[in-house]
Amino acid sequence: MAGRPEHLPRRVEDWLKQEARREIERRAIQKAEILGKRIRRITIRDPRGRWGSCSPEGALSFSWRLILAPRFVLDYVVAHEVAHLRELNHSSRFWKLTDTLTGDMERARVWLVEHGPAFTASASQPSHCRCSRII
Repeated sequence: MAGRPEHLPRRVEDWLKQEARREIERRAIQKAEILGKRIRRITIRDPRGRWGSCSPEGALSFSWRLILAPRFVLDYVVAHEVAHLRELNHSSRFWKLTDTLTGDMERARVWLVEHGPAFTASASQPSHCRCSRII
């Protein structure tokens, strides 16, 4: 990377955010197509204490820090939020749907409980969705 050394951390963070957007968008669109659902928009942010969210209007938002997590965790969080496009709750139908969209749901959920707080901007709320239902 060209530029002054003091700008390196910001440039690395910008690159990670771009990679997060690319990877998350690809997976979210693919999973939404499986459900026959349309995503209104996808935003990549740095939320305090959550990995992602889904609005009732179909807007998905994700933490760019997911790119730092293992791929099976990123895939699970994307599947979790995409599943909310059909089930905006945490019913048994929601969990079954999420499980069909990702390969290793239970392992990812355990990883988020054990390691997630270290990857979020705030360790006070180790959550990956708006309603704080991680396990």
